[in-house]
Amino acid sequence: MASQPRERVPHPLLRILWGSIRFLIGVGLLAFLARSGIVDLETLKRLSQTWHITLAAVALMGVDVLMMSLRLSWLLRSHGLHLPLGKSLQLTFVSFFFTAFLPGSAGGALAKLFYAAKENAGRRTEIATVVIFDRAIGLFSLLILALVFVPFFPRLIAEVTALRILVLITAILVAGLLVSLFVCLFDGSRPNRFLRNILGFLPWSDLAERAMETIGFYRRSPTTLLSALGASLLANFSVVVVAALAVLALHPAYFSLKMCLVIPLGYIANSLPLTPGGLGVGESAFNSLFKLTGLGGGADALLCWRIWSLPIVILGFVFYLRGLGRSVHRLESDAPQQA
Repeated sequence: MASQPRERVPHPLLRILWGSIRFLIGVGLLAFLARSGIVDLETLKRLSQTWHITLAAVALMGVDVLMMSLRLSWLLRSHGLHLPLGKSLQLTFVSFFFTAFLPGSAGGALAKLFYAAKENAGRRTEIATVVIFDRAIGLFSLLILALVFVPFFPRLIAEVTALRILVLITAILVAGLLVSLFVCLFDGSRPNRFLRNILGFLPWSDLAERAMETIGFYRRSPTTLLSALGASLLANFSVVVVAALAVLALHPAYFSLKMCLVIPLGYIANSLPLTPGGLGVGESAFNSLFKLTGLGGGADALLCWRIWSLPIVILGFVFYLRGLGRSVHRLESDAPQQA
């Protein structure tokens, strides 16, 4: 029996050096967050008077983290890759930490990609594709949530032109993502063959081909796709409820079912890669969307969500300082097949 290759153990001094660098970077990032105005003392003061709502909101934030962690573990497992739930939770916490200061939500996805692909030479393209696909499913479910409530407010959408345009753009994005998924999943489809012919003339065509094959692999396990989508819907619905609870805590007079329509659209705008964590962009989007529908407190609702997410960000900071090491491993039972 051939001996297994021994993993290289970094020199203790090197580990201390990298740990110190991570600590300094982390402290700098936390200082940036503190100076960016993410925590407003007046808002915190009002929240202290509605502590029971705060507890419910933090619990729902935990549901969001759990569902995101399960989703990535399930998607990787279909490829014979094992990401323990504990490690997946740590990855998600760290991604929340990076999302808090990098533009949009891309920073969190990049951090998750880096740590998931770490020490997985030979399968990094596959892992990176799964992590990006995981993010795409999350975005897709958020877009679906925005459309689910459209039939309940036909008059409002008909009266507000800007809202109608946003709903139309959302529907186009959903259709585009569905077509892209169809092209990747169905290997014999004409669009698939056409796309592969185009990719053959482009640089890094091999990487693009491998990425398409990685996503196409899920046609063998549709249950995994449905489970991942279900987890995403539950995760995104939980954060929609969190924003609604923020309005209930700070501006109860504006608490309305119309928030089910505008909050997902606001979160989509908050994901735009313009400012750290969408700070400012998200608040402006929430404020404008709430005003369009005759509501108030939109900016405060998102600020409240940021405050309630601080325990998750802090945990992510702790895991970042500790270092995650290798997170994804090959399933032993699948090793001969994956060789």
